[in-house]
Amino acid sequence: MEVQTQVTSWPASFHPDSDATSVQAMREAFITSRRTQGSKSLKVSATVAPDATREAVQNGILDLLSGHGDGEDGLYVDPVFTAWMNFLGRAFARGDEKEIMFHCENVAQVMARVKGRLAGEDRHYIPGTRIALLQDDFDPYIMAATPPSYDFEPLLTSEKGLNGYGHPLALQKELLGLAFENIAKAWPELRTQIEDVVQIVGYLPNATFRSCSAARYAGVVYLGNLDERILDIEESIVHEAGHQVLYRLGELVPLVQEDAPKTDDYTLPWSGSKRDLFGFLHAFYIYTLLTKYFWRRAAINESEHKDCVFRAAVILVGSEKAIPMLLKDDNLSPQGRTLVEALAKDMEVLRPDIDSAWSKIAKSHG
Repeated sequence: MEVQTQVTSWPASFHPDSDATSVQAMREAFITSRRTQGSKSLKVSATVAPDATREAVQNGILDLLSGHGDGEDGLYVDPVFTAWMNFLGRAFARGDEKEIMFHCENVAQVMARVKGRLAGEDRHYIPGTRIALLQDDFDPYIMAATPPSYDFEPLLTSEKGLNGYGHPLALQKELLGLAFENIAKAWPELRTQIEDVVQIVGYLPNATFRSCSAARYAGVVYLGNLDERILDIEESIVHEAGHQVLYRLGELVPLVQEDAPKTDDYTLPWSGSKRDLFGFLHAFYIYTLLTKYFWRRAAINESEHKDCVFRAAVILVGSEKAIPMLLKDDNLSPQGRTLVEALAKDMEVLRPDIDSAWSKIAKSHG
């Protein structure tokens, strides 16, 4: 069931301000790849569990998807369907007939959950978006794919659940609504990109992280309870959305060479954390995106102007240290090197403006 994707390298960074033609081409290639994988998975399901599959496709979801921006392809990029598809694919690769049957018989429930969310039946959505906000009603396939990022098992076996942690989900919804409004004001194209790559946000107030995501549950972003301001929430959303873009790109082309070391040989200049080349490249991609975001964000709110310029300037210093470290590593793939080179040029363009803005702030404060 594994789908081979034609290797291509696009001349873009895939940030919202990069080459629009390449961004669209990558998106179309991603959807085509997912459509191929999804169709193969449904064919397997129809063979193994015909009744469940018939129920799945006759529940009205196809009519619902006809009004979706991507049509039926909206199913294939859905995180719940994708998680189901991945579990089925791994079982198929192992030849585990019992597990294959289990997943195929679950297809009707999976499709019903996808349909419910797309139809607006979840309890909370981030205002002005179709992004569902969840806490205690995650799909079982998403929960199964999440560890080690977060372990849902203690919650599933506890009567208390998340009661007593954090603030009510309704308040988190309002906070996220404000964060998305600010993102739209600062960088409208970024807001559009976020809504394309993120379908579910989970609020997990007992988590030990600020935010988290992973390719194995792509389309889902988890937020902890460590952000102290709306601006911090914006940062977390932008951070994880950037990862989502790279998850998509990484399904199509390698970002590092296949035999690249997986040892944590790099010290991130922004945090001091240790990463392998792949993780370092991801971090560089995110921090250059955040530099651009905070620079734009500084222009929309006078009271937060200084803070945003400072954040942009500090992150830029780390990015400039990272550039030569990445470019001298021969284990970058052609696409990975293209990303670094494109973003290095973007940082070079930003440097004089950020320096000038910070100089003015320093002078005004004596």
